[in-house]
Formats: sequence, structure tokens, C-alpha cells
Amino acid sequence: MNDAAKRMMSSANTEALFAAAHAAIPLEARKADLLAKMRRLHYNASVAAGFTADEALTLCMDAVGTE
Repeated sequence: MNDAAKRMMSSANTEALFAAAHAAIPLEARKADLLAKMRRLHYNASVAAGFTADEALTLCMDAVGTE
């Protein structure tokens, strides 16, 4: 494949990646909303279980990425 064809394929690939990322935005927004609600639920449950607000926040921060 010559250089012009490689540049054209690279450009097309980049455009396809941008289009896919743009199309995924609504789903990412829904996932972020769900994650925020779950974090709030865990925080509130920790406070209700007797943890201080700071302790509950620390527990929630430590749990990030483990869901």
C-alpha cells in the first residue's frame, strides 16, 4: 500500500473511532448516572450503619473501580 492510501485509511479509521465515541455518549451518560446513584446509596448506607460522614466518604472512595 502506498503512502497516500495509508494516510487515507488512517484518516478513515480515525473518523470511524470519533463517530463510535460520539455515538456512545448517551450510553455513557446513563452509566454515569447509575454509578452516581449507586455511590450515593453506599454512602447513605454507611452513614446509616454508624460511620461518620468522613468515614463513609472514605469507604466510597476506596470502592471506586471495584464495582
